[in-house]
Amino acid sequence: MSASRWYRHRYHSPLWLRIVFATIPRLPRASHPPIALVTAAVFFALLGAERRAVVRNLRVITGRPGWRLSWKAYLVFYTFCDLIVSYCFVPRASPDALVSMLSDPERGSSTIDACLAEGRGLVVWTAHVANTEFASRLLELHGRTVNVARVVEPGNQAEAQLRDLMVNERLRVVDLSDPVATVQLLHALRAGEIVAMQGDRVFRGAGAGVTFFGRPTRFPVGPFHLAHAAGAPVVPGLVVRTGWLRYRMIVGTPLVVDASAPPDVAVLGALRQAVSFLEAHLQRWHSQWLNFYDFWPVALRSEGVSTAPPAPPVATRSASCPDVPPSR
Repeated sequence: MSASRWYRHRYHSPLWLRIVFATIPRLPRASHPPIALVTAAVFFALLGAERRAVVRNLRVITGRPGWRLSWKAYLVFYTFCDLIVSYCFVPRASPDALVSMLSDPERGSSTIDACLAEGRGLVVWTAHVANTEFASRLLELHGRTVNVARVVEPGNQAEAQLRDLMVNERLRVVDLSDPVATVQLLHALRAGEIVAMQGDRVFRGAGAGVTFFGRPTRFPVGPFHLAHAAGAPVVPGLVVRTGWLRYRMIVGTPLVVDASAPPDVAVLGALRQAVSFLEAHLQRWHSQWLNFYDFWPVALRSEGVSTAPPAPPVATRSASCPDVPPSR
């Protein structure tokens, strides 16, 4: 998918961010959710193209008629408000403050630590669900540098501002538009660090076709080629919202991109399992999936598309990490 299809609208600007960052921290915490309820309703009404795209996406996921999905679509906008407000608190939150924002103390730490103990680094594969920035800060708690791979579109000053907010001595942002980004990420893995990558938006048209909720689409393969080159495991994970600025970390079964298989075959196999993980959890958390464009392009044909298998059972291990159960 090209960058032109990514979410961007006229209100996502430095001016609006300055208004949020100047007012929200000065208001009582109890006032934030009702303000967000109203704000989400305003943008739900103003952004008609995005609203209709969200409804179409939810229709594919749920199989329900569009008119029954208005409330679910509104919750997507409300979740986005939660994400923007979290930038007032999450970037500089202490470790204790981060943990206090978890509604469930189980954050998959044993699974992640077991994979890191192998010494080959770790790729954390995630998607635009609820609050990936909070997830990045949680990964810092494992005592390794976290390298967040993301794309900042040229001229998108709002995205650049949000990117810069998240940078600290333990968290680095690697811009995927940089020609040497892949080399930087590979070096990070070989140094035993964490690489976090969002896997539900294709950058510059590169990706592999799979079926997702029964329809063909494309997902990026970069995270899995990177893991294959470094011999690093891939852990699929999501942070879902359980309340206002309250979150739960979901960590899936670690995956290994089989080095003994041809790279394209090994990468596709791991991608299929990661997509299956996302599909399984979006069945419950679909109103927190922050994709405001048509995710399933009509023009994509089914030829050459690989069907995602059912999610592996909890007891199934795909990686060589020590036998630590994933969080659910």
